[in-house]
Amino acid sequence: MRKLSLSEWAAIGELVGTFAVFVSLLFVVYSINQNTAAIQGSTENILFERIGELSTQVIVDPSLAEIIVKKREGQPSLTPAEAVRWEKYQLVLLDMWALAYNRHRRGLLATDQWDAWDGYFREIFSAGAERLSPDQWGSLAYGYDPEFWDHVGASLYPR
Repeated sequence: MRKLSLSEWAAIGELVGTFAVFVSLLFVVYSINQNTAAIQGSTENILFERIGELSTQVIVDPSLAEIIVKKREGQPSLTPAEAVRWEKYQLVLLDMWALAYNRHRRGLLATDQWDAWDGYFREIFSAGAERLSPDQWGSLAYGYDPEFWDHVGASLYPR
């Protein structure tokens, strides 16, 4: 058996090193995918928690439930205090939609989850008591990212 020269050992070492780098890169890709999945799961949990918190408010605060009932029954007037509470209720829902939109746009919310949340919020704001009129939505433009504002406008008021 012939002895390998120093340059042959160097070539073998280079091959082994290249293979090790390749394996470590595969591990990095795997780790990033796992991290992305964990972050997406965390975002889903945040959205469910916020919806849960809002639902809890309605459950524990009968006056908020009464405002929602009034709006859903089409009662024309709310007291000034009720109107403020109603506006805040709608803004909390809009903020959750914006959170889902922005997290999805940054790759932190999976597309299937985004589609479900987007459909949920479209339904809420396009019909019934929570419906946002074009004038209401137009008055809120200052508070939201322009891309989200365009998305909601196109979703609720298609041309």
